Amino acid sequence: MKSLKSLIIFILLSLPQFSSSQAAILAMIFGDKVASENFNLSMEIGIPFNSFSNLENSKIKSGINFGIAGNIKLSDNWFVSPTAYFLSSRTATLSSASLNSDDAYLNTLYTGVPANYKLNYIDVNALIAYQPNGSNFRFGLSPQISFLNKAKATYEGAEGEFTQNIKSFTNKTDYGMIANLGYFFKAGHQGKGIIMNVRYYQGFSDVFKDSFASGTNRSSYFAVHLSLPFITDELAQKNLDEVELEKNKP
Repeated sequence: MKSLKSLIIFILLSLPQFSSSQAAILAMIFGDKVASENFNLSMEIGIPFNSFSNLENSKIKSGINFGIAGNIKLSDNWFVSPTAYFLSSRTATLSSASLNSDDAYLNTLYTGVPANYKLNYIDVNALIAYQPNGSNFRFGLSPQISFLNKAKATYEGAEGEFTQNIKSFTNKTDYGMIANLGYFFKAGHQGKGIIMNVRYYQGFSDVFKDSFASGTNRSSYFAVHLSLPFITDELAQKNLDEVELEKNKP
């Protein structure tokens, strides 16, 4: 467990967004100390495969998200997880795009060239999940609102790469819904548990302003997501005992 924590902390320290990841590091250090049977913190790590609707000549690209969640057990079957992803990266690669700037000469140099868009958000959601009796599967839904942090476009022309800050062309918020299917590995993480999630997000608002991309351009992604709970050693041992009991049932 200590080696896993050390590895993840090292990765977070290596990120340029370190200032926004401090809360996640604190959650890893102190998460076990605030855990109870009905509440715990968890590290959330995922890889979304994102696309934008009606963005011509684009293809699906993978990004990354990480953050922390507070997991509340409402009953034996119902759970709620208020979550903040401090880094939610959504990207798109375009085979043909044109620079939109105040410099007419630059615009001519970067017209109809390959480009990469990268948008970084802070995502906030509250996943409500249901786990049937005797099952390790969890089914969840959540609204999500995303706050734009950074947005840039990199164009590849004959003169080399040109990177443009496109935050002024991008709407400040994005909102939509998440559908989630999770599977709880009770014995994983040394008994602290691992939840493997497959989720789909559909945005309901336009990502870019009309001056940058005409028509609807909504974000959607399919994601593979891991939730690593931080609970007490006593609760972890209880999980391991329950797993062993299930194995030994006739």
